[in-house]
Amino acid sequence: MEVKLVDLNGPDAPRLVTESLIQSGFAVLTNHAISTKEITDFYASWEDFFLKGNPEQFLTDGASQKGYFPPSLAETAKGNDAQDLKEYFQYWPGGDLPSHLSGMTKNFFDEITTLGELVMMWLESHTDKNLWEKLERPFKDYLSKEHTLLRILRYPAQTGKPAPKSVRAAAHEDINLITMLPAANQSGLELKSKSTGEWFPVEAPAGSIVVNIGDMLQELTEGILPSTPHRVVNPTGEAALSSRMTAPVFCHPAPDLRLSERYTAGSYLEERLSEINLGELTS
Repeated sequence: MEVKLVDLNGPDAPRLVTESLIQSGFAVLTNHAISTKEITDFYASWEDFFLKGNPEQFLTDGASQKGYFPPSLAETAKGNDAQDLKEYFQYWPGGDLPSHLSGMTKNFFDEITTLGELVMMWLESHTDKNLWEKLERPFKDYLSKEHTLLRILRYPAQTGKPAPKSVRAAAHEDINLITMLPAANQSGLELKSKSTGEWFPVEAPAGSIVVNIGDMLQELTEGILPSTPHRVVNPTGEAALSSRMTAPVFCHPAPDLRLSERYTAGSYLEERLSEINLGELTS
């Protein structure tokens, strides 16, 4: 199952990204505008906050889905009965941030969403125009920064044996339109072939950004752009002694976008949240 590694300085980058997303639901972008050092520094600063910055002062209230989620409040993937082995901080524009990380985080969010808009423009330009006929304006204009989520994720080191069935991130599909995922500082991301059921590692060099299709875009395009199951497996050997950091940006539309006869973006999100423990937090 091929996930293309695409140099954004190449003349065929828009076509290659689109082809990879159609074929596998994933693509990996290199030579984009965000430096490897910026991503590395972002991870280091946020990990220091998780370890030393008293993140509990930003503990989520559940209803807003903003702030800090300790391991005890981590989500449980649809169809699973064991929580993921992670902690995270969720940010929407206007949400509270640690003061010393505010400027860095807002800039990071803006840079990633700008790249997300570019990918959305490429998808519309390099696929059949009939896919987008229900839209009233260019697809990229449907990305709503107000509803787009940055999740700073820390998967703690595993110095002991994990509980049965517990993994860093169980198999799932993302809910949103597209996800922009800066490469983690440790491997572990895998995706599942829908034709064979096999799992394949996603090779993402340091500084690259992984893009994947979410369920909302799959619904909007009647499955032409596939939302592919993926997971983060537990590390083995020396890697288990180190934590894993990453920071996906889940690009969402406004809730009133009509995805299909069955769903608006808002009704789809509500249904999906009710299927995982994040829904329980909001009830």
